[in-house]
Amino acid sequence: MIAAAAGFQKPPALPDMLQIPARPELKTAPVIRPLTIAHTSDVHLHDGPDGAPVCAAFSRVVDTVRDRRADLFLIAGDLFDHNRVSGPVIDFVVGELARVPCPTVIIAGNHDVWADGAVLRRADFGQAGNHITLLNQPDGLQIEFPELHATVWGRCMLDHGPEYRPMAGAPARLRDLWHIGMAHGLYTDDPSTQRSSLITADEIGASGFDYLALGHVHAHRQMRHGRTLACYPGVPLASEGTATNGCLAIVDLMPGTDAKAVAQSLD
Repeated sequence: MIAAAAGFQKPPALPDMLQIPARPELKTAPVIRPLTIAHTSDVHLHDGPDGAPVCAAFSRVVDTVRDRRADLFLIAGDLFDHNRVSGPVIDFVVGELARVPCPTVIIAGNHDVWADGAVLRRADFGQAGNHITLLNQPDGLQIEFPELHATVWGRCMLDHGPEYRPMAGAPARLRDLWHIGMAHGLYTDDPSTQRSSLITADEIGASGFDYLALGHVHAHRQMRHGRTLACYPGVPLASEGTATNGCLAIVDLMPGTDAKAVAQSLD
C-alpha cells in the first residue's frame, strides 16, 4: 500500500451527470510473435576419412544457426548416413548440438530409421542440453514451445516403404500457435505412384501447417499448397546434392503474411 502524501486532499466527486463511464475492455486478436527457423536435413554424417568433410559441413550449419539467431532449429531426417555410425561421430554431433542456442527438433529419415540399435536411439542427446527434442513416436508427436508460441509435429520413421506415409495423422492447429510440421519423404503430385514414403500435394494443403520442413530430396525446393509452405532445404555438403554450394533453409514466419524461405549458402 502507498501512503498519501502529506497535506493531500481527495478532490470531491464529479456530479453524476459528469461521471465518466469506465472504458470497456478491449478485445483484440491474439498476437503471434515472429519466428525465424533454421532447417536442415540429409546431412548424412558417417565414419571414416571421407566423413570429415560432412562433419565440417554440419559445423557450418550450426555456425549459421547461431549467426542468424534462429529461434528454432529443425533437422528433418538423415542426420546420420546409416545406423552403424560409431561413438566418435555421435559424440561429435552431441558436441555440435550443445552449441545451438535455441530449441532443436530432430526426426528420423530413411537412412537413420528408428530401428533396434539405431544411431538415434544410441545417441544421448540429453548431454547436449534440454533444448534437444527427438520426435520418436511412430504415430506422430506434437511438441508445444510456449516461449516460441509454436508447436512442432512429426512422425518417427520405422521403415522406408510404400506403406509409410509421413503425413498420416497430422494434427490440427493448437489454439493460435504457429503450426509447424516435419516430414521425411518424397513429394509427389501423383498419389498413385508406388514410390516409398510419399508426401502428396493434397496432404500438404490439408495439413494447415504454416511451415512444413521436409527431408529426403538433396536439393532446395519449395512448394505451396493451401496456406502451407513446404520446403526441402538442400544439403549442407555440396557434393551430396545438386547445387554448387551447400545450404540450409532460413524461414521467416511473420503474423499476417505467408511464410517465406530462402536457401542460405554455407560456402
